[in-house]
Amino acid sequence: MTLIYCYLFIIMGIMIWGVIIPSKKKISPNVMQLTTTFGGAFLFAVCFLQLLPHLFEPHIHNHTELCNHHSHCDINTFLKPGIWVLVGFLIQLFLETLTRGIEHGHNHADCCNHSAKGHVHPIVGLLLGLSLHSFLEGMPLAYGDGEIHWGLLYGIILHNIPITLILITLFINNNYSTLKSLLLLGIFAVMTPLGSVFNNVFLVNITNIQQPIMGVVVGILLHVSVSILFDHDNNNYSRWKFLLIILAFVLAYIVPGCQH
Repeated sequence: MTLIYCYLFIIMGIMIWGVIIPSKKKISPNVMQLTTTFGGAFLFAVCFLQLLPHLFEPHIHNHTELCNHHSHCDINTFLKPGIWVLVGFLIQLFLETLTRGIEHGHNHADCCNHSAKGHVHPIVGLLLGLSLHSFLEGMPLAYGDGEIHWGLLYGIILHNIPITLILITLFINNNYSTLKSLLLLGIFAVMTPLGSVFNNVFLVNITNIQQPIMGVVVGILLHVSVSILFDHDNNNYSRWKFLLIILAFVLAYIVPGCQH
């Protein structure tokens, strides 16, 4: 799959859910919960199986070479990738002041409840926070040579499903027209590809910038996935949730990362 098809895959994976808007169907909270749990578990596993090794491995090699040539090793050098992960974690905390936790399903109980219809939800700040979130997580999606990080790609697509369904329900509850709803959904849909394009056009030639970018994104995704799995009503684990988490872990192990 070429990079342009990868971007279209992400956009269509969001826009296809726009068919729910005209029909104004209610989304089952159970469906939302299970979908969110599966996507969160997949992201969690991808972070540990692919993204963190990708982030630390070259740095560990450089650190080993440094230790072989010098009697004293600077521990701060070794911790740099971890610092960027913490920065990403803090960035996501800030973004949630705008999104109110939609990234990990914290609004689905309210949005998908039948009694929520007619309740007006603020959209501008929420959409801004989600757009920034998507822009950032798209930055390390592909390298300048077009190589795609498949684990991150599939994690983003799965992660976007519950977010998109919540957005659609919010648009319905705010009595937005179909055209306005699709336009706002389209803005959210293009943010991840725009983040990737921005990185590959403007930042790819900057020395040592890709490691901080990946670290920040890992911190963001770890915050979201941990919140999904260990927070809110997702603490009430049923047999089906547990099986979904195991399935997500297995799929994350099978899905290829990138050649680097």
